Amino acid sequence: MNDLLTPTQRTSLIITLRDFEKSLRRVELLLDSAEANGTLYRPRLNISEEKRAQAHQEISAALDQIHELSRLFAFDTEEQDAARLIRSEMSIHWINLLDSRSGKLKRFGKVHPQLAENLDAYILSLSNIALSLASLFEENPP
Repeated sequence: MNDLLTPTQRTSLIITLRDFEKSLRRVELLLDSAEANGTLYRPRLNISEEKRAQAHQEISAALDQIHELSRLFAFDTEEQDAARLIRSEMSIHWINLLDSRSGKLKRFGKVHPQLAENLDAYILSLSNIALSLASLFEENPP
């Protein structure tokens, strides 16, 4: 079946199917996990058990079809380094946190004189944690 797709078409199809699979698997996690009790973020899925079961069935059918397409067209499984993903996300958070210090918030308007003493120590601590987490997942030679 490899002769049915040009190399560019093949790449496009793989990317589309891979992205869809990633989304399906994230939805599965949300369907299966208990609600997180976060402070600023609390995912909440208010659907009936019937709809939850239907979603599981449809996700399963989609994953089966992706598997079948992958087999038919001999698509390789791309192994993605989760540590690299964590490193990159934490590095981005580190930068964004540093850009949230009181002095940087001036770009959004006048900053209250007491903001720095109430905010900046927390922001610096959080940015250091993000950087530390990024470092934890650095590649270490064997």
